[in-house]
Amino acid sequence: MISGDAFVQRLRALAARVPFDLDVQPGATAADFDRWPVPVPSTARELLGRLGGFTVPPVEFVLTGHPRQAGDHGVPHPHWLVTDDGGGGVTWVDIEADGRWGQVLMQYREGGLFVEADSLPHWVDRLIGTAEDLVDGTGFEEGLQPYADDFWDLLQLDGPELPLHPAAELRTAPGCDPVVAGLAARVPDGALIADLRGAVPGSRARFDRALRRYRLDRAVGGPVFAAVPRDAAPDPTGP
Repeated sequence: MISGDAFVQRLRALAARVPFDLDVQPGATAADFDRWPVPVPSTARELLGRLGGFTVPPVEFVLTGHPRQAGDHGVPHPHWLVTDDGGGGVTWVDIEADGRWGQVLMQYREGGLFVEADSLPHWVDRLIGTAEDLVDGTGFEEGLQPYADDFWDLLQLDGPELPLHPAAELRTAPGCDPVVAGLAARVPDGALIADLRGAVPGSRARFDRALRRYRLDRAVGGPVFAAVPRDAAPDPTGP
């Protein structure tokens, strides 16, 4: 696993090469971790203790606590928010019920749920690597805007579209996976379920094509998600 120190060194080297400010924020302290509303495993502490965030203009990645962390973005709790697009889309680290930090996911306001990376370190590695590749390419000296546009184009991977299954059908499916079955049992009939276990970065669950407005619910035991219509009543028993 790449260390937080290695990421900071790469960002400093990159900052020395670009014609605009590439800001690097300090990491969290032990006291910060104690105050956070989510558990922080050792791998996340190592990274976030060295790197609190950085700016790849015009986008800022706030790794040690986004100001909208506690907001209602229609994503399951607990999660750890790392950036938003200003229009309702958010990127966040999925956290298991037992406190393990898992995939980095992007929930577009209109566009469904996307797998960005297997873990927060892998996501940061790709962010920095994308910026490094652009600096090495031609045309970088032309200015900020071409860089910003190309950054997002290169960052987003093209993976498979994941199948969506109506919760009502899964309840009666023979031999249904227990993690999937547990989620299907507690969400409304109109919910759609996608299994993100083992999904490669770039994979996407296009809940938005069937449901106009929805919130996400999550299975206990793995990254299996249900898109629940926003007008459906919440589950009184909770996750």
